[in-house]
Amino acid sequence: MQGIFAWHTRPVTTRWRRPYSPGPGRWIVVVWELFGLGLFGWSTERVLRPSIALTPAGIVALVIALLVVWVIGSYRILRMGAYVSEHGVRVQRVIGSYTVSWAEVERITVRDSRHKVGGLQVGGGLSVQIEPRNGDPIETTLWAQGIDFAFRPHAFHAAYRALREHLTAYRERARGGHGRQLAS
Repeated sequence: MQGIFAWHTRPVTTRWRRPYSPGPGRWIVVVWELFGLGLFGWSTERVLRPSIALTPAGIVALVIALLVVWVIGSYRILRMGAYVSEHGVRVQRVIGSYTVSWAEVERITVRDSRHKVGGLQVGGGLSVQIEPRNGDPIETTLWAQGIDFAFRPHAFHAAYRALREHLTAYRERARGGHGRQLAS
C-alpha cells in the first residue's frame, strides 16, 4: 500500500491543476456559510446575554473567531476538487487530500454512489471514483448533482473525460510512446 497515498511529505515539483472549471455554486456556498456564521454569532450573543454579559471586546473576539473560521472554510471549499499533474491525481477535500500516482491508478470510473445513513441506503447519484491497483476506491469530489455540476451535466462528463485522458496520456508515455501533451 506504500506509494499509493502520498501525504505531501515530498516537495511538489510539478504543477497541479484542475482539469475542469468549478461552477459558480461554490460562491453561493461561501456566502451562505457567511450568513450562517453571522446568524450563529448573533444568536450566541443573544443566548449568552442574560447569563454572561459579553463585553464589546468579547463580541469583537467572537466576530473575529467566526470570520477566521469562515475564511479558512471558504478557502478550502474553493480549493476542493480533483487536480492532475504529469505524475498523478490529487483529490482535495474540505479536510484533507489524497494523492495517487498515475502508475497506481487502475482505472477511473463513474459510479452510482450509495451512502448508508443509519440502516438506510440512500442514493447519492453519479460520482467519479479512482480505483487504485491496491486498496479501496477513492471517492473524488466530482459528483453529478454537486455544486459544480448540478446545472451543467455536460461539464461533469467533460471533467470525467479529462481525468481519463490524463491517465491515458500517462500510460502512453510509460509505454515509451511520446503520448499526448495535455494543456497545463
